[in-house]
Amino acid sequence: MRNSIKLLGGLLMSSLLAPSANAVNVTITAGQADFDISYKVAYSDNSGSSSGAFSDNFDYYNVGLSVERGNYTFGVNATGLLEKEVDEYVNGVFDGKYDTSRSSYAVSVARPISNNLSLSGGYYTSEVVIESDPQSQIPGDDTIETQALFASLTYSDRLNDTMSWYSRVGVQINEAELTVYSNSGRLNETLDGSGYLVGAGIFYPLSDTTGLTFGAEFKEFNYDGGRWDLSEDQTLLTAGYNFQF
Repeated sequence: MRNSIKLLGGLLMSSLLAPSANAVNVTITAGQADFDISYKVAYSDNSGSSSGAFSDNFDYYNVGLSVERGNYTFGVNATGLLEKEVDEYVNGVFDGKYDTSRSSYAVSVARPISNNLSLSGGYYTSEVVIESDPQSQIPGDDTIETQALFASLTYSDRLNDTMSWYSRVGVQINEAELTVYSNSGRLNETLDGSGYLVGAGIFYPLSDTTGLTFGAEFKEFNYDGGRWDLSEDQTLLTAGYNFQF
């Protein structure tokens, strides 16, 4: 029986870009993410609970567009999975592979608050769909629709005459609408969550208008809502191409 939530959440914030007033930037990023999610859900009759986890590795892409106007940078990002299957474990036992799809979008605004420090914040939304379990007595695709507010601080400086480096810390507040189908029926829950991220990377300019960004981030989220308790860890490795015009 499939009773777990599949929350492929989390947010990729904007890559570090070379500063230029009144410029438009396009960023294309490919990355790899290790997800480790643990959950616990109480049975509807309060007779106990089911617990488990799923861990998997995903390749994904992120496309971003940002516009710089004076001291402010306004951005839009879209993210999707390059892989379409996820492994699930229930009570420590492998439960199968399921087709999955995920799309997410974010809008943000950022501004410098010192020569090396910038502050950003924004809104994030995503939808995750996990295929119906063919062995379930009540078939139906599991869905998670997430909305979030996020904020982060980024510190950047010269690494040498050519490259720059950055470090980032951030927080996020989430609300997820969850629909799960299992043998006990259809379950709808609203999960409230919060999380943090830490990350660092380097920016290597290729020309006055192009460059490469390499980064690593760790994110941890905790959710609670009704019968569900959930914790999620993400380790992200990214490589991005930035173009400015």
